[in-house]
Order: sequence, then C-alpha cells, then structure tokens
Amino acid sequence: MRTPARNTRYFADLQKEVAKADRRRIDQWHAAMRRDGCVVLKTNLFKIFALALVCWLFVGAIILTFAVTPASTWNPMSPGFGGWLVFFFLVVFAIGLALFGVGALLWTFVFPFVRPQFVVSRWGVESSWWKPGGRVRQFPTPWSGVVDIGGEFEWRKYPLPDALFVTITARGATVHQNALIGKPRKPEEVTYRVLRELKAKPRDVLVFLREVHVAQTAHR
Repeated sequence: MRTPARNTRYFADLQKEVAKADRRRIDQWHAAMRRDGCVVLKTNLFKIFALALVCWLFVGAIILTFAVTPASTWNPMSPGFGGWLVFFFLVVFAIGLALFGVGALLWTFVFPFVRPQFVVSRWGVESSWWKPGGRVRQFPTPWSGVVDIGGEFEWRKYPLPDALFVTITARGATVHQNALIGKPRKPEEVTYRVLRELKAKPRDVLVFLREVHVAQTAHR
C-alpha cells in the first residue's frame, strides 16, 4: 500500500509525464484510427539491440573481473582469502552475471525474432508475439472490459532515469488467456504492463490509450 508521500510523488511525476506527451504523434495515431480502424505499435529493434549491447558489456566486464581475480579469493579456508567484503562483492558479481547473461540472451536471440507488438483498435487492445505458424495473442481485451489505464513508476537512482510503465487493468472475464493444461483461471481483474520496447514513448501511449478509451466507451 502506497504511503501519502509516495502517492503525492506518483501523481506529480505522472502529471509531468502527461504534460511532456508528443501531441503531434498522438494526433497522428488518432488520424490512423479514423482511417484504418487501428494503430499497430511494433517493437523498436534499435532499442532492443541497445539493451542487448549494454547487457553484453556488463557480462564482459564481470567475466573480466573474475578472470583477473585469483580463485583463492573466494575460499575462506585459503591463505589468499580476500576477506568477507571481497567475498560478498564477488557473490554480487556472480548474481549480476546470471541476470545480465539472461538479459543479453533475451535481447539478442529472443525479442528480435518473436517481435512483440501492441494493437489499439476500435474494438479494444491486443498484445501479441510471433512464433512459427503465426502470432500468439498475449493480452487482448475489448474497451468494455477495461477498468483503468494508468502508469507505474520505477524510480531509479542517478544516473539512471525513472521509468514509466503503462498499465491496462481489465475485468478478468473479458481477457483472453492461454493455458497449457486445462482452463485458465479467471481472476476478477487482470493488469497488463505495455512493453517499453515499442516504437513509442510510454507517456504518448498512456495519453493515447486514455483518449481512445474515453471516446470508445462514450459511443456505447
């Protein structure tokens, strides 16, 4: 549960993001909606490869750190043991290697091929990814099932900028879900985070979705 101070910061930061939205880009999306009935936001491959490069650089730096660190530094029973502080940092580096390694593999070999995309239409919204044989729907829901369109902030420490994640909350019964075995459970509400790796800024997507949601629900 958010504290009042955190709520105040959240709404202030959200208002700042909304104020910085690109009105020209949003109007272009509205024009495409009127013309084609939908707007397709595809994966930004430049952003994907940039994330992959960052992960690989961290992986290389961590591997180099281990390469120049004597193995005895890890062993508390060894005369060359570097101390518990050094041991702690090496454990952190090992965890970082696993995390950045997974990220590097995902950004390099998975995302460029599954090509996630997000479609906004007069019917509703739908996220999907590609696999051999066609696209698989991940989160489709009609506008009538959408309960809320908001944002979640990931406040980061300097020099990393804060990150805004656009969220769509819909009634669970209106959301199509895939299950490997049996029927999927239908929760009361389902919240979906729109990918930040799309060819669009989250603040523009947030404003556009809110405007389309208001327009579509007003016509019903």
